[in-house]
Amino acid sequence: MKLNKGAKLAAAFLAAVIISTDFYGTYDFAYADEKETQPAAFDFSQAETAFAKLLADYDLYGVLAHDFELSVYESASPDSTCVHTLNSGYQVKLTGVELNETGLWYRIHFAVNDTEYSGYIPSEYFVTADSRLSKWRSAYLQDNDLQPYSPNNVRGADQSSAFPASYQALIQSLVRAHPNWKFVPMNTGLNWADVLKAEMEDSRNLVDRNSPDTWKSTDPKDYDAKTGQWIIKNGTNWVQASEAVVKYYLDPRNFLTEESVFQFEQLVYDKHHTENGIEKILSGTFMARKTLEDGSGDGITYAQAFLKIGKELKVSPYFLASRVRQEQGAADDSSLISGSYPGYKGYYNYFNKNATGIGTEVIISGLNEAKENGWNTRYKALKGGAKAVASDYIYKGQDTFYLQKFDVDPSYNGLYWHQYMQNLSAADTEGKNVQKSYQELGILQNAFVFKVPVYNNMPSLPCPKPEKILSMSTIKITNNDYASVTLSWNESAAAHGYQIYRSTKENGSFQKIATVNADTRSFTDTSVVPGKLYRYKVRAYMKLGSKNKYSSYSDTKTADLTIPATAWKTCKVKKYRTVELSWKKKSVDGYKIYRKTGNGKFVCIQTLSKKSSVSFKDTSVKPGSIYTYRIRGYITVNGKNYYSSYTPVQKTEIQMAKPTLKKVSSTGRKKIKLTWKRDSKADGYYIYRSSSQKGGYKKVKTVTKNKTVTWTDKKVKSKKTYYYKIRSYVNTSTGTKSSKYSSVVSVRS
Repeated sequence: MKLNKGAKLAAAFLAAVIISTDFYGTYDFAYADEKETQPAAFDFSQAETAFAKLLADYDLYGVLAHDFELSVYESASPDSTCVHTLNSGYQVKLTGVELNETGLWYRIHFAVNDTEYSGYIPSEYFVTADSRLSKWRSAYLQDNDLQPYSPNNVRGADQSSAFPASYQALIQSLVRAHPNWKFVPMNTGLNWADVLKAEMEDSRNLVDRNSPDTWKSTDPKDYDAKTGQWIIKNGTNWVQASEAVVKYYLDPRNFLTEESVFQFEQLVYDKHHTENGIEKILSGTFMARKTLEDGSGDGITYAQAFLKIGKELKVSPYFLASRVRQEQGAADDSSLISGSYPGYKGYYNYFNKNATGIGTEVIISGLNEAKENGWNTRYKALKGGAKAVASDYIYKGQDTFYLQKFDVDPSYNGLYWHQYMQNLSAADTEGKNVQKSYQELGILQNAFVFKVPVYNNMPSLPCPKPEKILSMSTIKITNNDYASVTLSWNESAAAHGYQIYRSTKENGSFQKIATVNADTRSFTDTSVVPGKLYRYKVRAYMKLGSKNKYSSYSDTKTADLTIPATAWKTCKVKKYRTVELSWKKKSVDGYKIYRKTGNGKFVCIQTLSKKSSVSFKDTSVKPGSIYTYRIRGYITVNGKNYYSSYTPVQKTEIQMAKPTLKKVSSTGRKKIKLTWKRDSKADGYYIYRSSSQKGGYKKVKTVTKNKTVTWTDKKVKSKKTYYYKIRSYVNTSTGTKSSKYSSVVSVRS
């Protein structure tokens, strides 16, 4: 009998389970003697009890992993009503478990646009970095169909293939190095351009005013052109970020690297978080291996405080340590944690919660927050700030460094505005701190879960990071069949536009021929003339008030529009009436053949309009003449021909060979036989005879066959001397042409 999935699971559960917790609330599972328990005795209620106890200790959060919109059902059945559909990467909280004939289901709780829902999903679409779930599944689900939980076993999101093509190579590289890492696409459903526009809201993303100019917005509301100074947006040194640098930090693909990927890590507590690891994050700061200055928290160190608070709140203590390091810096010089600021003595705000404004406004607003919340000891301030960020962010969808910087999760508080920090680079900095700690602890091969946002209509390539000074990439150049030249280049981050320069001489000066905006990555020059050589270069610029700041020029690229000249192959005479010409094929539309006779002028005698034509027979030649030839190719653009240079000339003289009488002899009475040397180029021969040495020759025979080289004269008288000579002839288009006479040969009959 074939068992269904639920029956198989029941048959696989072979032991009663003893559940206990250690001091920190982690679970230990031990099996009773398997021989004493038969499969028929399976009761899933024991697993449910263990699951409920697991959740009672503290909430278990995770994300959905799939490559389609996942339906959340009202009950644990695909036939029940669909409560909602959720994209991959959506944060949910587990609230229960159910096993039936359709498989194992998790009951989940989630929110969409501040409205909370509950429902059921198949268990295989849930992934979490919380190791308690793995432990529970390993204890109860030892079955072929329901494998023990592993982040890499989640159905529907097989690592890189679930991501857009531009993500895949980056993720594949990381997975090859770390096979236990799990990457889940967070399909935001948001359009890239809309997100970027929202992130460019005033004061939403700030950089230090000492950052490169390419990182700072030059919009009139952000930059004072009269003074040449950027306008402070927060504190004493934070100014509006440029669109180029916002694009760079917003684009997740730029951070799918060993050093930066941990900004996408789920910020949940796990057993790999240790006091030693926290000390590594705090290394080099005022908190390193140091007890809380006021003795609060029973005299514990900062690292111990972060670990204790993380365990209690069930959030990553590495996140807490990195966040405070980011907010307070390395030196102990912030008025927000001095405890001695006038009017706020004994109050602390380590997480800079609600500390906003210009100048001292930041301190006042931050310490007001501390006073209102009763953070009058250092430990209370650490725990209170941690609790606020956990409840306001981590438990409400913004459970990664990235999502706390860029609010693209729709669970609660809408979109975009509910960010934790204005510092644009904070997520990357904090993620790097955590990665460094993991590396020093030697635990980078652990099973981490990374939730990586994906947007609709993203740029095909990752957005580049603006250089300290405006830079210009190498340009590419294309000759469009001599009608135009197209230049293209990659984006120069932070550029407001590009200037195109051209030179029409090999070593000539360049002239600006066009200016295009920042979104334009190509330019087509339609003013070119075939037959010429052009050189191009491009530079980027950014506007600073009424002035421009320029990049260096790109490398110079040449567009050779000269028409390729051909070269001779042959020029030979055939049968005294034809000159055969041939030449090498070139990329042109046709050829023109020119000829001059003697010392005359060159005249075009033929235009060949087929590209494949590479030979010509000149049949209008005359023997006895000297001909000179040259050829040039041409291309046709917009009905006009443009020419290559001429070939070198080829001169040929059509001089018919002088025939040779080899033998003239009397072969009997009244017969004289003539034999001559054949001229393979002639059409025939004329034979002349005279009975006088002084002249008086008459043509006595026309031989019309080239191969005939003998003839017998039967019209002679005996005992008489005769004189013979011959000449060859050819038939041409302009008539018959003859060679010179042969030498005279005499014979007596």
